[in-house]
Amino acid sequence: MGNPVYLIDSTVIVAVEPPPGWALDPARKNPFFFLKPGEKYESARTVMYVRIEQLDGPFQSAVQKDERSFAESCQPLRIEEPAQPEILERGCEKKTQMFFCERKQKPYVDLDTKIAIGGLLLNVVLSSDSAEEISQYKKDYEFMLKNITLVAH
Repeated sequence: MGNPVYLIDSTVIVAVEPPPGWALDPARKNPFFFLKPGEKYESARTVMYVRIEQLDGPFQSAVQKDERSFAESCQPLRIEEPAQPEILERGCEKKTQMFFCERKQKPYVDLDTKIAIGGLLLNVVLSSDSAEEISQYKKDYEFMLKNITLVAH
């Protein structure tokens, strides 16, 4: 990584290099938000974020819990499973899903890759108003996945 940012949450340190043109929002901690220059969290159409959690139980249970959580807050909900992107951490369990929350007020799409590493669950998310916006920033999202690693736990 050429220019990493360190995400620190209690005893955990994760290093991530944001894609060119994205910067960490210093006002928000876990989830750690990345925005385009000049944008504010409250008004940005597209954000990327990393949420660090303890992995309590099997990885598949965490995936199912996330699916249930989305289903409770978003009706109707559609989940797609796109091709799995490459990540920096080899040998880790991972799963990428695209969640479409198609409700009338404030619809959104989340592209979410969960990575199990060292007893932690890293959720790396690209969130936007639409699938078109997700497509526009997908390469930036893939860059982040190739440049994120656990430093200390």
